[in-house]
Amino acid sequence: MTDRILVTGATGTVGQHVVTELADRDATVRVATRDPEAARERFPGAAEHVAFDFDRPETWGAALADVDGCFLMRPPTTDTGTVGEFAAAADRVGVERVAYLSTIGAEKNPLIPHHRIEKRIAETDLDYTFLRASFFAQNLSEVHGEDVVERDQIFVPAGDGATSFVDARDVGAVAAVVLTESGHENRAYDLTGPEALTYGEVATVFSDALDRPITYADPSVFAFGRRMRSRGEPLPFVVLMVGIYTTARLGLAGRVTDDAERLLGRPPRDVATFAADYADEFRPADDRQYVDTRGPPVPDAAYRVINPVVERVLRSPRHSLMSDSLMLLTFTGRKSGREYTIPVGYWVDDGTLIVTTHSPWWRNLRDGAPVDVLLRGERHEGVATARPDSADVARYMERFIERNGVDAARRLGIAVAGDRAPTRAELEAGVEGTVVVEIELERTEAVVAAATA
Repeated sequence: MTDRILVTGATGTVGQHVVTELADRDATVRVATRDPEAARERFPGAAEHVAFDFDRPETWGAALADVDGCFLMRPPTTDTGTVGEFAAAADRVGVERVAYLSTIGAEKNPLIPHHRIEKRIAETDLDYTFLRASFFAQNLSEVHGEDVVERDQIFVPAGDGATSFVDARDVGAVAAVVLTESGHENRAYDLTGPEALTYGEVATVFSDALDRPITYADPSVFAFGRRMRSRGEPLPFVVLMVGIYTTARLGLAGRVTDDAERLLGRPPRDVATFAADYADEFRPADDRQYVDTRGPPVPDAAYRVINPVVERVLRSPRHSLMSDSLMLLTFTGRKSGREYTIPVGYWVDDGTLIVTTHSPWWRNLRDGAPVDVLLRGERHEGVATARPDSADVARYMERFIERNGVDAARRLGIAVAGDRAPTRAELEAGVEGTVVVEIELERTEAVVAAATA
């Protein structure tokens, strides 16, 4: 239904999952961020990237041009009126639909910004869908993870009140549904998980998932504020957190709905699933699983500086400085039709070029796709096939470690917590998020040369 979808807050807790979910749908995704080059490295499979800032109206026009739908969220530092003005601008230029990330209970609470933004959006001619989300489970890792890691505590002033936590991954999936399917116009959905838990119950769930005792401290508001401020959190943010937990303490955060399940066609993730999926983020540094996915060796943002330099060298007569382990891979975006060229590390296994990645560009190659490579200064055509299954990834990792040693696994974004080679089972458990791409070249002698040089 929707041809081009603008995603604001694309690198945020929910926005990143909106981009990922839309990648599998019939839509052209336009990622709007302050730094489009950094976003391009993070979401290379997205069709379009545009510079955008709510506080710079001069960026709005390019972001909204020819857009059919928009995922809209309010950054914490952005004025309510500014978000409302942006929604009105979207209406004026012909945007048809907007999915606004709100909060549960917004329609009843005129004191919060989401209430005023919802009202402003409803005054436009936009077909709107309000996604009123409960408390994100991800806040337990993003905001309070340090307490779990360092003190084995959940440290929030919520008393015995229950909260119907919702997983941000599910909210992102719901946003993709309402932006690409009909029947959600001018509606509001209350998005919760499948159950409401007290924080004491959350601590029990975490204890089971992390295999160590986690307690619920239930601090006073004063003690909570003092700890948060000691970590450098700004006072307005601390006040916001206190307000959220006071809502839970008063028994106002525990309502459970079936909206997410109806929209997704499956039960939403519960806290136990979240804790299991994010378990490694809560482990002390000396108590992590034997094999762990660490991602690329430098932060994503650094690649916007590194990649152009690497590409220039690999295209030059001095490519031999890097081409023993790096090559240029060129592929076509599955939805956008746009051509992408990126430097990638490679190794050779039984006549096949192997590339390992943690970035979503591999989705363009999931069913096998033609590619070009610049390998040791020569261009070659081939077919690349992505293998995201952990068993396939573990099989390749095992062979790589056998050949190059345990320490070399770090080159592939894999950390091994010891000197011995990991077992296949340990590798399968630890390579989540890692994808292997097999590249078969038409001229196999190029692969042989790369393997023996």
